[in-house]
Amino acid sequence: MRINRLDLTRYGKFTDAVIDFGSRPVGSPDLHVIYGPNEAGKSTTLDAILDLIFGIGNTTKYGFLHPYNTMRIGANVHVAGQDRDFVRIKRPQNSLLDREERGLADTEIRADLGGIDRDVFSTMFSLDDITLEKGGENILASKGDLGELLFSASAGLSDLSRQLVAIRGDADSFYKFRGRSSQLSDLKARLTELKHKREELDLQATEYRKRLAELHRLDGLYDQALAERANTQRRADAINRILRALPTMRRITGLRGQLDALETVSDPPESWKLELPVIRKDEIEIRVKLDEVARTVTEIEYEIGEITDDPVALGLAARVGDLTKTLEPRYLTAQVDIPKLSGRIAELSVETLLLQLGKANEKTPARLVLDAATVGKFRALISSKSGIDARRTSAAEELTRAERALQEEDENISRFEEFRSPARIKAFELLSVTAKALPKSDDEVALRSLMRRRENANVVLAESLAQLAPWRGNPADLAAMSLPSGAKLDDWKARYREDRERSKTARSELARLEPDAKRMDAEINVLRARAGEIDEPWVAASRAAREKAWISHRQIMDPQSADAFEHAMRADDQLVSQRLLHFAEASKLAQLMLTRASAGSDIEAAHERIEQAARSLSELGSEMSATLASISSSADFGIDPTELEEWLRRRTVAVRARDDMSAIDQEVADIQDRAHQSKKQLLAAVKGAGLTASSDADLATLFAVAEEGLDVFYIAMEQADRMERLKEDSVARTRAMNDALKAAHEWDARWSELCSVCWLGEALALPEVDAVNGILHVLEKLASAIEARDGLVDRIQKMEKDSALFEASVFELCDRLEIQKSASLTELTRMISDRVKAAERSQEQREKLARDLDKKHQEERAILVGKDVLGIQIGKMTAFFGCTTLDEVETFIELSSKRQALRNSIAELEQELVEISVANDIGDVEERLASVDREDLEGQLALLTPILEDQDRKCHDVFHERSTMQKALDAIGGDSVVAEIEEQRRTILLEIEERAGRYLELRAGITAAEQALRVYRDRHRSGMMTRASEAFRIISRGAYTGVAAQPGKDGEILIAISASGGSKAADELSKGARFQLYLALRVAGYHEFVANRAPIPFIADDIMETFDDFRAEEAFRLFTEMAGHGQVIYLTHHQHLTEIARKVYPGVRLHDLATIQSASRLGGIAAE
Repeated sequence: MRINRLDLTRYGKFTDAVIDFGSRPVGSPDLHVIYGPNEAGKSTTLDAILDLIFGIGNTTKYGFLHPYNTMRIGANVHVAGQDRDFVRIKRPQNSLLDREERGLADTEIRADLGGIDRDVFSTMFSLDDITLEKGGENILASKGDLGELLFSASAGLSDLSRQLVAIRGDADSFYKFRGRSSQLSDLKARLTELKHKREELDLQATEYRKRLAELHRLDGLYDQALAERANTQRRADAINRILRALPTMRRITGLRGQLDALETVSDPPESWKLELPVIRKDEIEIRVKLDEVARTVTEIEYEIGEITDDPVALGLAARVGDLTKTLEPRYLTAQVDIPKLSGRIAELSVETLLLQLGKANEKTPARLVLDAATVGKFRALISSKSGIDARRTSAAEELTRAERALQEEDENISRFEEFRSPARIKAFELLSVTAKALPKSDDEVALRSLMRRRENANVVLAESLAQLAPWRGNPADLAAMSLPSGAKLDDWKARYREDRERSKTARSELARLEPDAKRMDAEINVLRARAGEIDEPWVAASRAAREKAWISHRQIMDPQSADAFEHAMRADDQLVSQRLLHFAEASKLAQLMLTRASAGSDIEAAHERIEQAARSLSELGSEMSATLASISSSADFGIDPTELEEWLRRRTVAVRARDDMSAIDQEVADIQDRAHQSKKQLLAAVKGAGLTASSDADLATLFAVAEEGLDVFYIAMEQADRMERLKEDSVARTRAMNDALKAAHEWDARWSELCSVCWLGEALALPEVDAVNGILHVLEKLASAIEARDGLVDRIQKMEKDSALFEASVFELCDRLEIQKSASLTELTRMISDRVKAAERSQEQREKLARDLDKKHQEERAILVGKDVLGIQIGKMTAFFGCTTLDEVETFIELSSKRQALRNSIAELEQELVEISVANDIGDVEERLASVDREDLEGQLALLTPILEDQDRKCHDVFHERSTMQKALDAIGGDSVVAEIEEQRRTILLEIEERAGRYLELRAGITAAEQALRVYRDRHRSGMMTRASEAFRIISRGAYTGVAAQPGKDGEILIAISASGGSKAADELSKGARFQLYLALRVAGYHEFVANRAPIPFIADDIMETFDDFRAEEAFRLFTEMAGHGQVIYLTHHQHLTEIARKVYPGVRLHDLATIQSASRLGGIAAE
């Protein structure tokens, strides 16, 4: 990636500024220095590059001049092998555009970054005084740890160790060996708690059933008590309804009597009661309005008779209006302007202007005025005269300067002629390509490092083989072993674990059952000793002996059989008596013997499971022995697959150690072969370029010879290019001089031709440019004076004509209106206008009064129509009631309203009574209340009150007992609680299993990451150490000869080796030395990065504030070396640093921010 051009269109203090870095130089370093004083925009330029690549943030400090929505950065960037134009604007999304303003993905501009984000880019490829100081602090913070210091400067791995520590802490939070508290211990404690709780609930099952039965009984009692109280409440409510209905019934009877006492009258429409007051009011208003209209009509007719008309004045109104609005203003203006215009004509001095032109005797001044085209041509030639003269002078000076520079350069070109042949140029280009393609790392150091690694790997391999005892053999035999598959090993482990678990479970049951069996045998012996043989077998045997004796006695019927039967019968009776006497002991004995028989069966089953597990383990051992016979005949792995798995793991470690040994041996061979090939290629390229080098020289010496020869070659090529440019410049200057002379001759010809076509060519000699410039100025005044005089004369004539027309019109109107002409024209005009206005006012007044009279007549007719309508409405009301006046109508309406109010009240009370009594209609209610005795109902209600109170107490007591029993049941819990506890226990077990799996994944990942990090650092450390040592030696100007690694308490640490032979740990260096060491590490990191990836620009912003000139010079040497691989940009406000950079590398490209901003401002002014 390379920035060819940076466009700061609208960003920070920049407007339309362009920094052109040019194309990448071929075969020379790509080093740029941007200079600008304080506040010139160096840091802004650095941030602009970052914002271009990674986007402008949501909040930016560079929006102070240009609003956010107008900010814009552009660039031409070489990325992904081609030059492309990009534009970045301030937008949350889709902010990257191409030059046609089409949206692009951010990956287009970051194609060469390999996934590097803004933070990593800022850390690895940009450097300022803040990051330099922070780097020195990081050296202190890392305590000189070698891996942290090296790879925080190159590979972006500085935070990886800290992240691994955080991940290890996450894993230890679940389980840590010998840790006092962890998530696993908390989960195990929760399992124990749930186990105890379940055991407590299982022990209370019998009590739960008893209380549940009691709860069902209390539910029945509570339902019965509620039913009894509901029946009593319903009877009390019925009595209360009847008692509440009795007063309402009495009110209904009273209202019915009042209704019967009123006179019967027809019911009018409901609206009549509201309309009657309105009718009375309308009758009065109509009478008053008729009187008012009649009076107004009389007054208007009198006013109309008093008005006098003037028809002559009305007929002349249009002409009088034109007179006052048009002719009179023109007349007044003419009286004022004619004297002024006459004076201006006298002031115009055409003769004076003719005298200035040298044409005082000119009879026709208009002939001297030139047309616009001729004047334009004269002015164009005059304006171009100075440019043509300046162009000719400048071309002559530039040609002289170019010829002098070409002569000076031609004297120095002869000593570089030998490098200008095509074959020599091709040979040096091949040498440059070969030197860049070959690695410059010290293979000897890398080889020594590999040998140390091989010794360590050999020790690891020997230790790994020793851990495989009792197996004996070589690594090749170990790798060629035929091992059981993972599935087979897992099957063995599962079978072994299952058999061991089954045997363990059976032995645990035996350990529990056998003591119980011995205890039950002891209890049976004690019961038999205390109560005799009273168990069921003895009773059955005694009864069988008695039956046998009875059968024998019936068959023989002799004294002996009778005695035998008597003896058997007495023995049986005694056993029965003894059994009845010890009935409890007999029951307990029977229960014990039954339990003992069950325990004996369980013991036999446990023995069988133990024997079965032993047989299964024996079969597993035989199968494993048969399968593993091919591995070793001497090694005995037993029958535990776990031991075999551990041996296989150690075998894998040994095989991996053997592979590491082979890889190291291959790497050593590769390095040796690569060094030989590199030396061979470089030696051939050096000799091909005509340089002197010994065949026995080492690679570093050959590189030095090649770089020295290339430097001389580059200087020669640059001198040749400069000579070519000077020749081309001389030819161009000569061409420019000829063009300037040609333009001067053409101007003279056009001037002579233009003067000849006008009166200026009448003189013997052509006028000079300055003379013609003055003549044109006077001719402009002459043309204006002639034009102004003609215009003033025309205006005076028109004004005099308007005045005469006005006077004639005034006199004519005076004759028509019979007005005396003794006054002035202005007075006469006013008198005429007043006469016309008076006539118009009289006419307007007559027309207005006529309109008012018509309106009053219409109003009178409307009032009479309303009076007729009102009479019809009054007649309708009087006819309805059979009366003659409105007062009688009002009386009848009030009587009807009273009757309707009584009927409404009766209806409302009847409805209320029906609702209170819960009846179908009022007739049913009257029938119920006809035979009611109020005192009897009140007595019944008084008896029901204590019954309700007793039933309330009973319901409350039963409910209390029921609630108490429910709480007791809830305290015990049912089967669902046990199931919930079991569900919680299984959930915790699943959680333990899941977290344990994640714990093992984290542990395995941590181990793999640490191993990979160690391998990465070991493989890349040697090259970086070499580069960092060289950079540190250069930048410290030999005060330190380099850096080295030394074993420390927690690993290898970095030490600085001084020129005197002493050494210091990295964290013991001074502040300035730490800054230089950090810069050296960054330089080494950049070389490590570009060795394996596409080059990326490296940007540094004024990091040499504390450097003296000598160290600044060495720092620029490092930057120049870096610029040989990729673009390096250094920003500074120190003028002397630009001179140092030019001294170190003459081909450095300098960019001045002040000049860039001035050019942008001039470009903006030109655009305006």
